[in-house]
Amino acid sequence: MRQVYLIGIGMGNPDLLTVRARKIIERSDCLIGAKRMLEAVQGICRPEAERTASFQNEEIARLVDRQPQGSLISVLLSGDVGFYSGAKKLCGTLRELKEVALELIPGISSLQYLCAKLETAWDDATVVSVHGREGKVAGALRQSGKVFVLTGSNQTAGQVCDALCREGLGKAQVWVGEHLSYPQEKLTGGTAEELAGRQFDPLAAMLVTAAPTPSRSYPAIGLDDAEFLRGDEGKPIPMTKQEIRAVAVSRLHIQPEFCVYDVGAGTGSVTVEASLLARGGRVFAVEKNPKAVEQLRRNLKHFSLTNVEVVEGTAPDALSDLPAPDSVFIGGSSGNIEEIVRLCLAKNPQVRIVATAITLETVAQLLEAARGLPEVSLEISQISAARARALGKEQQMHLMMGQNPVFVCCLTPQKEEG
Repeated sequence: MRQVYLIGIGMGNPDLLTVRARKIIERSDCLIGAKRMLEAVQGICRPEAERTASFQNEEIARLVDRQPQGSLISVLLSGDVGFYSGAKKLCGTLRELKEVALELIPGISSLQYLCAKLETAWDDATVVSVHGREGKVAGALRQSGKVFVLTGSNQTAGQVCDALCREGLGKAQVWVGEHLSYPQEKLTGGTAEELAGRQFDPLAAMLVTAAPTPSRSYPAIGLDDAEFLRGDEGKPIPMTKQEIRAVAVSRLHIQPEFCVYDVGAGTGSVTVEASLLARGGRVFAVEKNPKAVEQLRRNLKHFSLTNVEVVEGTAPDALSDLPAPDSVFIGGSSGNIEEIVRLCLAKNPQVRIVATAITLETVAQLLEAARGLPEVSLEISQISAARARALGKEQQMHLMMGQNPVFVCCLTPQKEEG
């Protein structure tokens, strides 16, 4: 039987090895790992121990399989074996070998090390990796307020700060750790605005903090109308009322990472609820009326929302350059509802579209559009709501005052039969 240890050696400084890891390395007959890791343990392992530089799973398995029975083999891995480590896939590969006993030895991760350097806890941080993958740092920051980021050559720390600025999070506090645990270790702090575009080592670690988007103890669906600012002068800006909004937003099926359009945003009541539901995503509020845009921005500030981009213009033209949506609410279309629907479906055939209408003509336009779109199904509901109003000097009597009936129309992808 050959004994194989997958050892997390930390960031690279041998002083950070655990006592158990050091003892195993000292006794090993064979050591396998990236060149940097082999160099880190050069003064610890036995001079006669076989050392081979490799980080490819299949090659490591072949090297292990060549070792004689009774060998003690150490595979050296960066950081901790359970934290964005190659150990995850390597374990499966090595378990296919015969007569091999496998054990994982944990190490100190860059998350633990950087947070210790900054004298802060890491148990309340959300972890995002942009090292060779797509990571949504801004969305995670809005949700948790504290994010640890592993960077890579595809997205460096400076580029992460650029992205945060574009997402309205330029004031976020950022710490960047380079060459952690080595003599040339460097910690750089500042706001995302201050560090945006700066050059950092590709393999850096970041800790980013900001005030999280306000959350509620209940779902943000059907918020009280009184929570929204309406303006005191002239004709009020249109707003989707609470009862209708509750039904419409629930049918959008918004998830935390979604991209949402609110077309004809008006006061922004649907925008606000969509933003609170998609705290890790992005909401685009499209409005052509300058006064409505002004009121919309006031409500975004009132609710302290940072994941909303206001788009001034008329749909569908104003939607052309926006990313593909997951959910679309159409509260006002300026007579272009069919064109808006077709554009959204072209961007994402799986999009859910909910539109409200008070006129039969708008419903007829939607019906006509649906007939030409066999890939979608249309559901229409009519919602009639009434609110009580107190009467008389002593207001002991109440009269139900009917609101305009509203059609709630939902376009969804046609389900395949069978």
